[in-house]
Amino acid sequence: MLEFNMKMPFAYNDFILQCEEQMEGSDLAAIKRSSISPPEPCDERSSTLRKWKTFDMCLRNELARHRSSKLSKDPSKHIRGEECPDPFISSFARWVVNEDLSIETELAIDRIRWQKIEELKIGHYFDIDNLIAYALQLQILERWQRINSGSGMGVLEELMEKQA
Repeated sequence: MLEFNMKMPFAYNDFILQCEEQMEGSDLAAIKRSSISPPEPCDERSSTLRKWKTFDMCLRNELARHRSSKLSKDPSKHIRGEECPDPFISSFARWVVNEDLSIETELAIDRIRWQKIEELKIGHYFDIDNLIAYALQLQILERWQRINSGSGMGVLEELMEKQA
């Protein structure tokens, strides 16, 4: 079981290698499509992966909308997929954009993502949906491991300076 901000039990790539040894076909392909990187709209057979991609796209769209509004710019070139209004996501994105860009706001974004993944795991114990959730959470841990390393913190700070 993974917990937010814990030390990674092993690298994400090692997890994928283990999956490749134990799985094949559409299940393996679904795990490999499980990503915390910006999602592209697509039809997913896995309801967990479909719900994750919809949530993450909505979150990214709302962040883009509010950032663009704050900068008096057109958000349309940053918006992907269909409109998916969610009052919680919208208010959270508004809060993030109104805060000073910092490690804490990035941490808050990933905590919301983690909570969504935890929600998606409900009722799934050892099935493909649980493994998809595990893959997503492992990627979040790996991201923060890189950020917390000496050079990763500088990269994140540079990114935040460019967004300011």
